[in-house]
Amino acid sequence: MYAALKVIHLGSLVLWLGPALGSWLVLRYMQQHEGELSPATAKVYRVFFWTLTLEHIALVSLLLSGATMAFMFGFISMPWLQQKLWLVLLIIVPLEIVDIWLGNWKVNRLITARSAGTALTPRQQALVQFYHKGFTNLALITLPATVLIIMWLAVSKQVLW
Repeated sequence: MYAALKVIHLGSLVLWLGPALGSWLVLRYMQQHEGELSPATAKVYRVFFWTLTLEHIALVSLLLSGATMAFMFGFISMPWLQQKLWLVLLIIVPLEIVDIWLGNWKVNRLITARSAGTALTPRQQALVQFYHKGFTNLALITLPATVLIIMWLAVSKQVLW
């Protein structure tokens, strides 16, 4: 049972980080070379939003498989795991909640409406820009560093402080 949960946990980690980052890089390329409003960019947006959904399903699987292993096998009392959980709860979960709200709901609906011919208000355009620039840049700095620390804790089983 432990081996199966570990495979699910690691597979979920890959699906959480990989596809969304890859599709975001393709989207950025299309925005820069074809333009934000091009039909090609609109197609890439659809794939991007689909991979965001996959990313967030994988995150739920990652959290559930990790929690199951922690409680089922008694790891929850280990200091390294407690530090790992603090990082997850204080950094990753809040970022992902904002990502779900913006990426899967607000910005997705705005881009879909824009692709159907609806002009966005300046405030709506600012929200799309915030998601693609400010929020995404914050996540691109914060998540890799946090994930590396979490991986260090998981592999070394040593506490940071």
